[in-house]
Amino acid sequence: MVSLLDIAESQKTVAIRGQDIPVHGISAEGIVHLLGAFPELRQMFAGKAAEITPEQMMTLAPRAVASAIAAGTGSIGDPKAEAAAARLSIGEQLELLAAIFDLTFPQGLGPFLDRLDALGVRDPAVSGWAPDTKSPAPSKS
Repeated sequence: MVSLLDIAESQKTVAIRGQDIPVHGISAEGIVHLLGAFPELRQMFAGKAAEITPEQMMTLAPRAVASAIAAGTGSIGDPKAEAAAARLSIGEQLELLAAIFDLTFPQGLGPFLDRLDALGVRDPAVSGWAPDTKSPAPSKS
């Protein structure tokens, strides 16, 4: 039988500049760090985040991308690792971010957010994260 210890080190290797970089999914600790440090990520999780791709994240939050890459390579919150990730080319960043994203959300972001909703984590009354709403049409009376 497989134990948690057998799967905890699940990772992929991404070749960057001829070097193999091991990446892994971002843990709860890493997600909390990212959400605390980057309000734009909180906004993405609050609204239509299920539709956001790693490519879109790169344009919305470049500093967050570098921080996510650092977290996904084992250096959560390390300014030196974040600075190194920020200096990579956008193509290199995308390669790393895509692998990290796949390991962090193996079933995709939508199902992850659905689970948070089911647990009440994204409930606006609890979290203050209100989903997009539409006003009702004006009455014609």
